[in-house]
Amino acid sequence: MSFNKKLDLSDSLQALTMDKVNLHPPTGITVLVVGAGVGGLMAALECVRKGHNVRIVEKSPGPSTQGDFFSIGPNIIRHFYDFWPNLAAECERINYEGYFAYYKMTGELVSAPAPLPIANLTFPLSNGTEKTILFHRHNRPKFVSALLNQAISAGVEITFDMRVVDYFEDEKEQTAGILLENGTKLEADIVIAADGIGTKSNKLVDGRDTRPYPTGWSVFRTAFPVELAMADPEVRDRWPLLGGCHSYTEKWGGKKDLSLGIQRNHDIMSWYLTHKDIGIGAESWSQHVDVSEALELTSAIPGFPDIVTRLIKTTPKDGLVDWPLKLRDPRENWISPLQRIVQVGDSAHTFLPTSGSGATQAMEDAISLVTCLQIGGKSNAHWASKIHNKLRFERVSCLQLTGFINHQRQTSPAASLEVVGEDGLAFKSTIGKWNLIHDPEKYAYDNYGKVLNYLLSGAPFQSTNIPRGYTYQPWTIQEMLDNISNGKKLVFDGDWS
Repeated sequence: MSFNKKLDLSDSLQALTMDKVNLHPPTGITVLVVGAGVGGLMAALECVRKGHNVRIVEKSPGPSTQGDFFSIGPNIIRHFYDFWPNLAAECERINYEGYFAYYKMTGELVSAPAPLPIANLTFPLSNGTEKTILFHRHNRPKFVSALLNQAISAGVEITFDMRVVDYFEDEKEQTAGILLENGTKLEADIVIAADGIGTKSNKLVDGRDTRPYPTGWSVFRTAFPVELAMADPEVRDRWPLLGGCHSYTEKWGGKKDLSLGIQRNHDIMSWYLTHKDIGIGAESWSQHVDVSEALELTSAIPGFPDIVTRLIKTTPKDGLVDWPLKLRDPRENWISPLQRIVQVGDSAHTFLPTSGSGATQAMEDAISLVTCLQIGGKSNAHWASKIHNKLRFERVSCLQLTGFINHQRQTSPAASLEVVGEDGLAFKSTIGKWNLIHDPEKYAYDNYGKVLNYLLSGAPFQSTNIPRGYTYQPWTIQEMLDNISNGKKLVFDGDWS
């Protein structure tokens, strides 16, 4: 399954029924979700569970997905076990195990394949039991397929080939809506903009498109059927399954202007190459580049292993993208002036891949927002969106900062071949436990009233879903870059581990 394969719901997916899903009483709130990606589908599922009336519109002509791999936080999988048990079982079935090995760019082993130190966390479940949840590494098409399958079983109306050209609010009717390319208008109490970078909701929410800062870096990314790679006998011998049955990821670093990742699975081969931006890519899964562009870069690396070159050459035509890494300042406001249009996921906040948090935070957004709507009720839906925004912003901003710091660590001179330590720390990403154990639903229940009091009376409110001991400080990309230029270390108070 390559990252641009047409989705077939019958392709290795299990039927996800609604048995064991406990539904809350109807709230009367109508919700229109724009976008059938991770954040949009999660929002729709939670709307069903919380009693809201929801539908999804998606611009793609059919249920197709794109992408390669991402990590899903164990807190999301715990949420599935508590409230979507069949979806939890499906995610376990399609999960790719979290074994990681580290290499220098010359092919020298730094550390052998092993689970991440934070890979297995134990969570209390709502039924009184405990569950140890493994690290979850997912193929995006498969994961989105599972969410879509569950949404269809839940009765969510999903309409494809619906291109949004504008968002609007109606103060008199206390509704929000979208204008489609065909001239049709759709309205609801709340509109969730889950349509990613470039969402048309920016005009109302932010008044402009958020300025991207080019990092000067880009990533070649691909995922394709493993049999294409295994057709080369030398590639097959170099990358067998771990122990004959386990998936694993190799991260290669130690050259300050290149880093490489290789993921070997039983059915999919994936690799990425982070490099200085050469201006040929776009933030899109549909703009392909030729494999020769990657080979030209690797050929200039002294001692670059021929076996990796052979692997890269097995990439199918139109199977490679070059995704430029762009930074966007944290944006505190994700809601429209009348508070009835709410951005979630990439629409509200983009992440660098080094954060390891993009998909998880989109799903946390969905859980938090829909819970706040349930608490507030139909008459206070607009307040619920504002409270949700306050509950989420500082946490998301901290995780965006984590991604920035990880990126700087991995692309700085400290990550050069000569100074990479025995454990390869310079090019390993840091993902704190504080991030992985957060429960966005409980946090909304516990803090909704506190934030409402803060908004109405100015009573103090302190976020507790950020690193313990850290008092949030606003930051910008330019400020961080200036600090680096001035030799300042990016070190912050609190426990970020």
